[in-house]
Amino acid sequence: MKRHTVELTQAGWVILAAVMMLAVIGVASIYVTNTHYASFDDGPRNAAKQLVRVAVSLFVGLCILRIGYYRIAQHAYLIFFAALVLLVPLLIAKMTGSTFGGLTAPRNGAWRWIHLPGFPLQPSELMKVAFVLALAWYLRNRSNYRKFGGLMVPLAISTVPLVLILKEPDLGTVVLLVAVLFTMLFMAGARIKHLLIICLVGLAVAPLAWKQIKPYQRQRVSAVLLQSDSLRKAIVAEPERYAYLANKRQAIEWAAGSGYQLVHSKNAIGSGGMIGYGWGDGMYVTSALLPDRHNDFIFALVGHQWGLIGCLVVLSCYAVITMSGVLIATMTSEPVARLIAVGVTALIVTQVLVNVGMSIGMMPITGMTLPFVSYGGSSLLTNFIAISLLISVSQRRPFLLALKPFEFGIRRRKTLHLAEPGGESPEAAAPTKSKIRTGA
Repeated sequence: MKRHTVELTQAGWVILAAVMMLAVIGVASIYVTNTHYASFDDGPRNAAKQLVRVAVSLFVGLCILRIGYYRIAQHAYLIFFAALVLLVPLLIAKMTGSTFGGLTAPRNGAWRWIHLPGFPLQPSELMKVAFVLALAWYLRNRSNYRKFGGLMVPLAISTVPLVLILKEPDLGTVVLLVAVLFTMLFMAGARIKHLLIICLVGLAVAPLAWKQIKPYQRQRVSAVLLQSDSLRKAIVAEPERYAYLANKRQAIEWAAGSGYQLVHSKNAIGSGGMIGYGWGDGMYVTSALLPDRHNDFIFALVGHQWGLIGCLVVLSCYAVITMSGVLIATMTSEPVARLIAVGVTALIVTQVLVNVGMSIGMMPITGMTLPFVSYGGSSLLTNFIAISLLISVSQRRPFLLALKPFEFGIRRRKTLHLAEPGGESPEAAAPTKSKIRTGA
C-alpha cells in the first residue's frame, strides 16, 4: 500500500545526508568567493541567496515526497509539454533579437534564462526532470523498443527538446539528456546492437555537426586537445593541415585564450595538494584568476581550499547517491518507479562526470554545474526535485505479482514453457508470499 508520508527510508536518509553535505560545501565555498570585483564582498550575499534556495528546494522536495512519484508521473506528458513551452520564447527571442523587455536577455551570447523577478528561470534545467518523467511513463510496460523501429518514437520525442536547447545554445544539457536517454532505453531492455547502430550513425554525421556549431564552441572542444604541446607545435608548423581544429594563432595563444580557464582550473586543483590552503585561503579564492569559480568551476575551488581530501569527500558523496540510486532501482519492481530511479541516477552521475571532467581537463567546457554545490537557482531546484523523486521511489514500492519489468530473455521463455502442457502450472511457479522482497 502506498504511504502518503514524508517519513524517509534508510536509503532516503543516506541520500539526504550526502546531498546536505554537498550543499554545505557549496555554500561555504560561495561565501568566500567574490564574483563582482567592482563592488567587492558579494560572496556572503551570494551564500545567503544560496541558503534561501536550498531551503526552498527542500520545501519543494518535501511536497514531492508527500505527493508521491506515481501521482506526479501520471502527469508526465503535461509536465514535459509545459517545459517545452518554456523553451519556445527563448528560441523566438534569439531569432528576433528581442529581449521582451529584458525578460529573455542573453548572457554571454546564450539565450537560456527567463528573468523572473528575483529568480532567473532556466527552462532547460526543468526539462531535465520533465524528460526523465516523460521517458519513464512512455517506456513503462512496453516492448516495441526491443525492435529497432520501436526506438524511433522515443528518439523522435527526444529530438524536439534537444533541438530547442541546442539552439540556445546549451551543448552541455544536450549531452546530458542524450546520456539519460540511452541509459533509460538500455535499462528498459533496448538491444545493445540497436543503440550501437544509433551511436555509429551519430559519429558518422559528427563532421557535419562540427561545421555547423559556433566557432567558440569548436574552440572549447579543441582546447582540450590543445593541452598537448606536440599538437600545438604541429599546428604552428603546419597550420593548413590542422585548419579544421585550430589556426596558428590559436595554438600559440592557447594558454591565454581558449585554454585559459582549463589551465587555471587544473592549477587550482593541483596547487591544493593533499589538504589544501584552508577555507577562504589561496590565490584562486582571493583573486579573479579563475572565472566562474563559484559556479561551473567550483570543484576546482574545493580542491584548492581542501586539497585531495576535499575532492574525495565530494566524490564520495556522489558515490553514495549513485549506489543508493542503483540499489533503489534494483529493489523496485514497478516499471515507472524503476525507470525514474535509473533516470535520476543517470542525471546526477552524468552531471558530475561532465563537470569534474571539464575541471581536470578531460572534457570540453560546457557550462555544466556541479549538482548541489554550484551557485545557481534553477539547477539546484531541479536536482532537489530529481533526488526527491528518487527518495519517493524508495518509499513507495508496491508489490508486483508478475514478471519483473524489462526482462525479455531466458526468464520470460522459461515462464512460457511452464505454462505449456506437461510443464509446471503457472500457479505452482508463482512466487509465494515469503519469496516476495519488500525492499529496503
